[in-house]
Amino acid sequence: MSFREHLQQVVQNVDGAVACVLMGVDGIEVDSHHLDLPGLDVRTLLVEYSSLLRSAHEAAAAHQAGAVTELSIQSERLLVVARLVSPEYFMVVALKPDGNFGKARYMMRVTAPKLLAEL
Repeated sequence: MSFREHLQQVVQNVDGAVACVLMGVDGIEVDSHHLDLPGLDVRTLLVEYSSLLRSAHEAAAAHQAGAVTELSIQSERLLVVARLVSPEYFMVVALKPDGNFGKARYMMRVTAPKLLAEL
């Protein structure tokens, strides 16, 4: 199964999901699956959010809190959950505000090892 097929499966199985992306910690997208969300450039927003994950990772390391494995950001129009796949890669799911956050976290937890095996 390809990266895109795994990412597409996450979006299809999570109510309210509009995107699932595999990214490098440098913010470069490896692959993605997006639905249209009028007036919102989800792809660019997720690239910008990748810097927040890097900052959180660096802060946790500096204060010996251990590795950041998951981070969520909620805005008026979008709920974003990022999960580390490996030290170099993470996956992100973007949901509408009423999307199923718990199911998104579950799907990320079970999909991350599949993506890692393909890296």
